[in-house]
Amino acid sequence: MTRLPPTRLLQAAAAARTGLQRLTGRMVPPEVALLELTTGFIATRTVYAAAEVGLADALASGPRTSADLATDLGTDPDATHRLLRACAAWGVFRQRRDGRFELTPAADRLRAGTPGSMREVVRMLGHPAYQRVWGELAGSVRTGEAGAERALGSSMWDYLEQDRGFGETFDAAMTRLSALDWPMVEAVYDFSRFRVIADVGGGHGQLLALMLGAAPEARGILLEQASMTAGAQELLAREGVLERCEVRAGSFFETAPDDADLYVLRRVLHDHDDERAAAVLTTLRGHMPPGATLLVMEGVVPAGNGPHLSKALDLDMLVFVGGRERTEAQWHALLTSTGFEPPRIVPTLSSVSLVESTPRRSP
Repeated sequence: MTRLPPTRLLQAAAAARTGLQRLTGRMVPPEVALLELTTGFIATRTVYAAAEVGLADALASGPRTSADLATDLGTDPDATHRLLRACAAWGVFRQRRDGRFELTPAADRLRAGTPGSMREVVRMLGHPAYQRVWGELAGSVRTGEAGAERALGSSMWDYLEQDRGFGETFDAAMTRLSALDWPMVEAVYDFSRFRVIADVGGGHGQLLALMLGAAPEARGILLEQASMTAGAQELLAREGVLERCEVRAGSFFETAPDDADLYVLRRVLHDHDDERAAAVLTTLRGHMPPGATLLVMEGVVPAGNGPHLSKALDLDMLVFVGGRERTEAQWHALLTSTGFEPPRIVPTLSSVSLVESTPRRSP
């Protein structure tokens, strides 16, 4: 769950302190770099608006004028044109010489229900509730506490249950993000060597379905809250792997499967501070049979001043749920303190790394 400004804006921020920054071929004073950096929110809100009104779907049949689109969508013609023009400046839509607008590869990913669609992710990131929580970041920095309750009147998890419209958008976005990292994960890790794969806190099961696709002889176990199990069964059936799966209801703070040889935690531990993350790992450690493997799929915060998604996502975790992204040293400390061997960290070409460990053998 995070909003990352365009790469060139991050580059500007990283070097603004030096006095001048080369930005898109220009030498830019630090005050201009800061101005461009802090207007990054406009891109988020602009693309969100395009997704909300359905511009990409309306252009799926070919180029059209903004006036024609406005008639079909019931939007204001002038405002529709201005929205399209702003999106086109970022490569989302393109205005042709004849004045009509058309899809670009990025705009095509805003269409609903198409392969590779990012529409629900954009709708989550730009949603007013999501943006309200980010508005509490300064307060979270002052207190060290999550800002969701100040912004929404409840914890993030409770709010997702209360506002089911946003909750469904959030769930769909998480499912999409599970698939987004998968090609890079599969390229560096062999899942076929495992017999039983347990996805602990695995949402609707998208990742489990992908892992079982890579391990055709394996069975799968999904552990998730009871409110998620029906949706998980539907997704696993749709992906053609339900007959190889068991969906179990439960909390990973209290229980875990006893009968797997690979235990996967994807983007689970970063939701929690060290104390609660340790509680999850301790529960898993108590249920894992000898010889089982733990695989944590999360970011590893790199050293240095360069941009990296995990540095932005770290603040996202702070303000939403009081969690954190972790460095290699912090992963080592967390795992070894909860009964695991020092981890092996496998980087991927995406922002997620694979943190692999096994239960520590008794002396």
